[in-house]
Amino acid sequence: MATHTSGLVRDLDVLELLGSEEVFEQGGLGVGDIAVETGRDKAQISRVCRTLFEVGLLVRHPVTKKYALGHRLYAMALRTREAHLAGLAQRTLLELVVQAEESAHLTVLRGGGVLTVRTELSQHTLRDGSMSGVTLPALRTASGRAILATYSDSELSAWWEEHGVWRPPPEDTPRLPRDTPQLRKLRRQPGSIKSFSGLKRVARRVQKVGYAVSVGELNPNIVDAAAAIVDPTGTAVGAIAVGAVRERIGGHYELMGEAVTSHARRISDILASAASD
Repeated sequence: MATHTSGLVRDLDVLELLGSEEVFEQGGLGVGDIAVETGRDKAQISRVCRTLFEVGLLVRHPVTKKYALGHRLYAMALRTREAHLAGLAQRTLLELVVQAEESAHLTVLRGGGVLTVRTELSQHTLRDGSMSGVTLPALRTASGRAILATYSDSELSAWWEEHGVWRPPPEDTPRLPRDTPQLRKLRRQPGSIKSFSGLKRVARRVQKVGYAVSVGELNPNIVDAAAAIVDPTGTAVGAIAVGAVRERIGGHYELMGEAVTSHARRISDILASAASD
């Protein structure tokens, strides 16, 4: 059991658990189940849940006594940059699905991982929406490579120093609710980019063509292409990505690249226009 975790991290641990798709479908969890899932003392979890309930971050079912995420989290989430970006990108993602006949994704870089903020599914996709809200290793994704390619040499070096090499988390680190064995395995394995010099070569290639490609890094049957979305200052705030079955796309990665580049540029233009108004 973790004994030296700060109160804030302990609270976030509970919120992460209750925010998982599986728990949502169950209608929430009781104090005992939360304690089991987080590996913490039941009395401690009871105090945490009561506090979060009192400030509106959790709600409690009057009959089942199960806790679930509260209205205040929803109100706060609507004011995040990710929510704003997702709203701007929805139409563009739908148009990309029609053009590419593949699922389209809006992603953001968070630390060493790429978070899928919004997904629009194609009719024949091999994937579903279950990866939304999941953080994947940035170096394995086209989105991560596209965003990192916008970094200066010093920024790229600093990012590599902190995130380029996988380091095992402390033993008392709580397991994230959706942290599956497959995801943990992906994080431990470096993929095709194993050095800082390798990352710089990939970044230069992305800068030259305008988009990034990841071939079989997350799924051996899938090719991903992505292009960065930039704000008026030129800072990457996210990426538009599309994935295709390797057998369907063959070696025509440039078609995917051109599609994501044009749609990412469209969102960048919207951000620029909004800033000038």
